[in-house]
Amino acid sequence: MQAEIVSVGDEILLGMIADTNSAYLSAGLANHGIAVTRQTTVGDDLNAISDAVSAASARSELVIVNGGIGPTIDDVTRQAVAAAADVPLRMDDEWLDVIEAKFHSRKIEMPKSNQVQALIPETATRIFNPAGTAAGFYFMIDGAEVAVFPGVPPELKAMFEQEYLPGLLERAATGRVIVTRSLKCFGLPESLINEKLEHLMGPHKNPQVGLLAKGAVISVKITASARDEPTAVNMIDEIKQEARGRLGDYVFGEDDDELQTAVARLLSERGLTLCTAESCTGGLIAERLTEISGSSKYFLGGAVTYSNEMKMDLLGVPEHLFDEAGAVSSEVAQAMAEGIRRRTGADYGISVTGIAGPTGGTAQKPVGLVYIGIADTKGTEVKELRLSGTREHIRDRTAKQALNLVRLNVMGARTPT
Repeated sequence: MQAEIVSVGDEILLGMIADTNSAYLSAGLANHGIAVTRQTTVGDDLNAISDAVSAASARSELVIVNGGIGPTIDDVTRQAVAAAADVPLRMDDEWLDVIEAKFHSRKIEMPKSNQVQALIPETATRIFNPAGTAAGFYFMIDGAEVAVFPGVPPELKAMFEQEYLPGLLERAATGRVIVTRSLKCFGLPESLINEKLEHLMGPHKNPQVGLLAKGAVISVKITASARDEPTAVNMIDEIKQEARGRLGDYVFGEDDDELQTAVARLLSERGLTLCTAESCTGGLIAERLTEISGSSKYFLGGAVTYSNEMKMDLLGVPEHLFDEAGAVSSEVAQAMAEGIRRRTGADYGISVTGIAGPTGGTAQKPVGLVYIGIADTKGTEVKELRLSGTREHIRDRTAKQALNLVRLNVMGARTPT
């Protein structure tokens, strides 16, 4: 079975809210072997909604529509879907009683406009809404099952999982599951990862392998279709093993892992501690480390030393380094890392100094120049970065590079160039 999703709402098209419903529905259907081949977003326009539903039902066996079945004048999805099927709407008296009872239980008189939420197409079956007042429904259009849900995420999720999905699976009887897992990579461009894995990729392979880049982290997505989940997972594990062999230490985790969770896991497993000395990142590295529960086990603390005076007073950076090399320099980064480690007694001291912009750069030291230092018992390593983009972009990339440098040093791996 192939499916499409039609999301309705001017607020989505205007960028006022993100369409989280489509992601939720796609994942929920994929878990049961139903592939979503297209997602469409339309505004609160009767003709646009009707056209989108008609086109989707002509292409796919299942169409899920969400949004636009509230009580206001711009909620026209039920009328549009009925028009696409060329059937009239009917009043569901049982659901109207439910709506009235819900208002009565809150000691509120039901507005007359809420009556429209009990209207469903004449040939449709109601989908009970345990969390709201809008009735969902499903029926057939041109051989496709079309199901309509409210756009409010908690209502949609409750109706989809509790009221609709069990019956859909009986009707669909796909006998397949679709499982997706990810390898998370950092430090290697997407194009080079593609070159290393291109023999595993292709439109008709099972499992399918694809790449997703977000915030300099590259996810290797591996999706398998099989008769049951254990079989699909075994198929994925074979690909994961080969991909790890080709990508090596550039792989830092799987699925929902982030760089800070990978660092936390390594430090915790080995009983090691870390401290931070930050300038241009303003505490961003410490914030990411401490967003993880139990971070006190490995993170001793940090210092945000933005001024030269703070670098000297708190970290013991020699004053002459600012005159000789400048605050943004390899020498100062080294002294910061060694200073914070000396003051805290941590196994690792990580430091950052740089120019995040948009002002402050020069021809010799442009915006995006960053030095990261890491000190441990073996000595101190300093890495120079030349970054570009917005201030937010540079700070984010710097924090990720610093966390990755810690990860590689704790692993004892050679820092990738």
